[in-house]
Amino acid sequence: MKVIAENRQARFNYFLHDTFEAGLSLQGWEVKSARAGNVTITESFIQLELATGKIWLKNAYFAPYQNGVVAEQDTRRNRQLLLHGAEIAKIAKACNVKGNTCVPLKIYWSARGLLKISIATATGKNVVDKKQTIKERDLQREAQRTLMGHR
Repeated sequence: MKVIAENRQARFNYFLHDTFEAGLSLQGWEVKSARAGNVTITESFIQLELATGKIWLKNAYFAPYQNGVVAEQDTRRNRQLLLHGAEIAKIAKACNVKGNTCVPLKIYWSARGLLKISIATATGKNVVDKKQTIKERDLQREAQRTLMGHR
């Protein structure tokens, strides 16, 4: 598994619950751009359309492929996520609870050579929770430093 893009802020801003692996519906130039590693998902989000039963990745940035034949490459277009119906229903049920949302975590190549995205249902953290996360991370770093110093 080769990670192409990761949303590191998601783990800081949200309590993550269930994670799902989904395929992405992409155009040819977007796959080539992903192979070059020119993808950003830090500002992206997941939108559910309950009427049609589709889930979309919005505002993800795929850099234009320089050697592409396509004249117009929309770098921030909406991309459909490919999931089973039961998974879509589970995500929709979790996101209908007040305060819950669905966030993209990372885009990566699977073992079979397919482009996949990892998404999670999440609950937003408040300021106190974020400060606690920072404190725990600093304590863990300090403990790691002392262990490295005693070797």
